[in-house]
Amino acid sequence: MAEPLGFAEVVRAGVTIASLEAMRDQIAADLQACESMRDKAALYLRLADVLRTLEELRPQIVKGDSVDEIAARRSARGAGPAPRAARANRSS
Repeated sequence: MAEPLGFAEVVRAGVTIASLEAMRDQIAADLQACESMRDKAALYLRLADVLRTLEELRPQIVKGDSVDEIAARRSARGAGPAPRAARANRSS
């Protein structure tokens, strides 16, 4: 099993999201080891900035309502719209 890449190797690879995730993890580790409240404040601000940037770069998952979900399922299986009930077709 290959050893995971270290922080520097991930950043050198040039993949933005992976680099930001490595930065996030490194900042979190630095926060755990930090004893200076001033330094912690700066690290928390930087962590918030990295998390915000990651959120902006990741593709957003668009969730539809239940009608959209049913239509997507029908489309996936090649089904057309549901047949109308005989009662709906009768004229009053």
